[in-house]
Amino acid sequence: MKKILLVCTGNTCRSSMAKGIFEDLIKKEGRTDEISIDSAGTSVYYSEGANPYAVSAVKEMGIDISGHKSKQVEEYHVANSDLILTMTLGHKEILKSKYGGYSYKIFTLKEYAGKNSDFDIADPFGGSMETYRYTAEEIKDAISDLINHKKI
Repeated sequence: MKKILLVCTGNTCRSSMAKGIFEDLIKKEGRTDEISIDSAGTSVYYSEGANPYAVSAVKEMGIDISGHKSKQVEEYHVANSDLILTMTLGHKEILKSKYGGYSYKIFTLKEYAGKNSDFDIADPFGGSMETYRYTAEEIKDAISDLINHKKI
C-alpha cells in the first residue's frame, strides 16, 4: 500500500481538506486498498479539529472531515510515508531541512501534480467562506490531476 502524507502549517485547513478530498477521490476510483492518506502540520502546538470553514467547504463536495484532529509532523510520519506532498514550497523546505535524508520523496502538491511548482496553495486561514471554497477546489484540481495522470 502506498502511504501519502499531506502537510500544511496547522493541519486544520489545507491538509485536512486535502486528506478528505484525496480519500474521497481514491474511494471513487476503487483504490482504497492501494493508497493510504494521512495529514500533519509543521506548526501544531495542540490537537484541534479542522477549521469550521474547511469542514463546510468540503461538506459542500459531499466530504465529511468533522472528525479530523490536527497533529504535528514527526520523523516517523516522514519515514513511514512513500510520498509527502506539501501545500507550499516553504513547507517543503522545512521538511527537507529537518528530514534531509527523505528529500527524495518530498514535493509540493502542485509540483507533483505537474502544475507550476512555484505556485503555493495559499493559506485560507482568516479568510472568508469563499476563500475556503476556492482553496478546496484548487486542492481537488491538483489531486484529480495526480489520479488522472496515474502519478500515484
